[in-house]
Formats: sequence, structure tokens, C-alpha cells
Amino acid sequence: MGALRRRRSQPSRLRVALAPEDWAERLQIWLSLVLQALILGVFIGALYETQWLVAFTSLAVLALTFLPAMIARQFQVQLPVEFTFVTCLFLYASFGLGEVAMFYERFWWWDLLLHSVSALIMGLLGFLLIYAFHSTHRVKMAPFYVAITAFCYSMSVGALWEIFEFLMDQGFGFNMQKSAHDTMTDLIVDAAGAFLAAWMGYHYVKNGDSLIADRLVRRFVARNPRLFPPRRQSGAS
Repeated sequence: MGALRRRRSQPSRLRVALAPEDWAERLQIWLSLVLQALILGVFIGALYETQWLVAFTSLAVLALTFLPAMIARQFQVQLPVEFTFVTCLFLYASFGLGEVAMFYERFWWWDLLLHSVSALIMGLLGFLLIYAFHSTHRVKMAPFYVAITAFCYSMSVGALWEIFEFLMDQGFGFNMQKSAHDTMTDLIVDAAGAFLAAWMGYHYVKNGDSLIADRLVRRFVARNPRLFPPRRQSGAS
């Protein structure tokens, strides 16, 4: 009877394990795998058609999709699955759709859309990293400086991407930058997205609004307890 009860209790534990947040994480993991498979398909197709430049670039882009996993292993932390999903989505949208499917030429707003969305997301991720320490009192910062840190993080990523585009154009004959005017437009859009993320982060820290990143922060802290040990009570003996 005891064994039968244990067997009957297993479905209930399964239902608890598959909470909405777990389903969302699984969905993002599967979508990341699909995007990686699509980039791999571009690589295989380029090899079949002997387009060596596209094959090399797609292989490099595929390697970049594993960057969050490499960072997590290097620093021995568990990152939210959103890091991997956003990285895969941006790289596929930029290379697979933008370059291979020629979305940059077909849709004039595609480049601006990618830069604005990526700047907003990078700003929120930068805010998440600094707020995870701020919320556990490992780093004490005023809301304004938390926002500035998120803004600078997002702009740094945007500037590094422009350098990457320049190197790809100069080294492999791509036309990712289009012109100096396009580069400055991208940076302005990056600044707008970064400012929006910084503004959201500022109000989150100041007013305690849980709409923005509370779930990501809590999950990051919960999955990395060694980075966030419990605070000792000052009056403890």
C-alpha cells in the first residue's frame, strides 16, 4: 500500500515541477536549439554550394551562440536561460535573416529594429547583473548609478558590435556597415534603447516595481547561492 501511494503521488509532483515558469524556460531552450539548428543549416547549405565565406561566417556565428554557456562554465555560475535565447535570436536575425535572407536590403527598418531591441535587452541584462549584487547588498549603489551602469553596458555591447561589423566588412568583403551614416544611426538607436532600459531600471530600483526584472534577479540569486551568502545579523553572538 505504501508503494502504491508513492506511485500515485508521482503525477502530482510532476505537475508541480512543470510550473508556468518551467514551461517558459523549456520553450526558450527548445527555441534556442531550433535557431542553432537553422544556423547549422545555413552552414551545411553553404558547404554544399561551395560558398566558403558564408560557411565560415555561419560557423563563427554558431560558435557565438554558445557564448553564454561558455561564460557560465568559465565563471561557474548558472545564467538565466534568457541569456542563451536572446543571443541565439539576435545572431540568427542579424546573420541568418539579415545577411543570408537579405532582410537588410528588403526591409529598410530591419537594421534599426535589431539595434533598438538588442540595445534594450542588453541594457536590461546589464541592469540584471548589477542589481543582483545591489539587491543582496554586495554592492551599494544609488538608483541613478545602477541606471548609468546599465546604460554603459548596453552602449559598450553596441560599440563592440559596430567594430565587429567593420572587421567583417574589411576582412571578408561584407557590407554590414553600409556607410558611416548607417553606423552613426545604429549608435543613436543603441543609445535610445539603452536609455529606455536605464530608465526602467532606475524606476525599478527606486520604486520597487516588480514588473521588469524581479523574476530574473530572484532566479539568478537562487541558482547561485555561493555568490550570495546569507547576510549575518549584526547582533548575533
